[in-house]
Amino acid sequence: MKTRKWSMVYLSALTVLGMLIVLGWAGLSPRPVAAQGQVTVTLGSWDDENGNIRHQAAINDFMAVYPDITVEILPNPGGDWHTRILTQIAAGDLPDVYMADSSFVPLYVESGGLVDLRPYIENPDPAIGFDPYEIFYPAVYENGFYQGDPYVLAKDYSTVAIYANKALFDAAGIALPEEGWTYDDLLDVAQQLTVDANGNNAASPDFDPENIVQYGMDHRGDWWRGFQTTIYSFGSHTISDDGTTLDGYINSPETIAALEWMRDAVHEYHVAPSTNWISALPGGVMPLFLDGQIAMIFGMGPWFLSMLEEQPAFQYAILPMPTGPGGHHGAVCWAGFGLSPNSEHPDEAWLLLRALGTEIGQRHYGEHALSSMPIIMEDKTDHPFWGTFIREAEFLAPLDDLTNPYYGQCVGTPAGQQITAVLFGDEGADMDVAELVNQVTPEFQACLDNQGEMPESGS
Repeated sequence: MKTRKWSMVYLSALTVLGMLIVLGWAGLSPRPVAAQGQVTVTLGSWDDENGNIRHQAAINDFMAVYPDITVEILPNPGGDWHTRILTQIAAGDLPDVYMADSSFVPLYVESGGLVDLRPYIENPDPAIGFDPYEIFYPAVYENGFYQGDPYVLAKDYSTVAIYANKALFDAAGIALPEEGWTYDDLLDVAQQLTVDANGNNAASPDFDPENIVQYGMDHRGDWWRGFQTTIYSFGSHTISDDGTTLDGYINSPETIAALEWMRDAVHEYHVAPSTNWISALPGGVMPLFLDGQIAMIFGMGPWFLSMLEEQPAFQYAILPMPTGPGGHHGAVCWAGFGLSPNSEHPDEAWLLLRALGTEIGQRHYGEHALSSMPIIMEDKTDHPFWGTFIREAEFLAPLDDLTNPYYGQCVGTPAGQQITAVLFGDEGADMDVAELVNQVTPEFQACLDNQGEMPESGS
């Protein structure tokens, strides 16, 4: 698979070019393709009213370049977007361009709901095609692939990192960790930052785990995708590359070691609270982080900048994810745009999709989230909040969700509920991790083999 690195020379050239272009779209389309008469294409959006403001801003810029193409947003009036899309695929009445979460791309493809974008992307006409490896983060772009082909271009995405209470680090005399720190380092820091009612930290022989007033870290509970970053960094994935087999992957020694690491962080070292404790918090963990009761938020995406900005006196740092025995790797949350096979105006729909996935859309989406284009993120790379999340793009691996249309419903949700929620919960202290995972793996595998149907209990 082609993975060309972008260079600083290229970025500088794009920066200069961008300054010369009124609409960033012109950087990819020096000679826009004229629509054949006035046509209307539709954009299916799951966003609420606020989210659609950014879509509309991008659409306005697009229509300024292509005045013969009118774009109409078809909002989601509520309910389950995924179910709605599957219903529309079956009925053949999809929007021309529509939003898709990367986890559902395989199922949409297999259901006949997405067009392979490769012929458009590789079109030699620079007003139609382009070189994605020159303008995108390769790993972000490839999270829109299924079985080696691109079906979706990213709207935006989220890496995960560690939120740190800098004041607590300073008070404990701990330097902020940098890229290359390990899971052993994380545990050591978390022990120093976990404190009981008598002021003893978790590394002290006098530490009282029954009276903790400050936890060193938390965890993502039953969010399986969030824990995949740790599994990848311990040297494994949870399913084979061809998306057919769980055995040897979800129950590999490396996956078991990753699960044991976090289970021990909760139950042996007492540096993180249990899933039960976290799930009982009405406002989640962020208020406790801001109050100093949790020193680090583990594996969280860039969703809480506004909350931090509302606390101007609060000193925070965003730390990179640790390097594990298998290196530094990460999973991603990813949303993008796909093309309907039923479009009456496929060429015009492609122009819209291309615009939203490249300069026109990314200039708007990149104001509030991570853009797939390095040039759009250039002014945020040194930002105290965004910088670490941007650098994590270098370490992204393709989601296991992308290997099989039924991964999410057969593995992702059940594994979160039956593996991580249990092991990191109150009942997980004395559990044999390998035994638990091997116990549920056949059920998950049967669900994959049966195209999303879980076997009957006891069968």
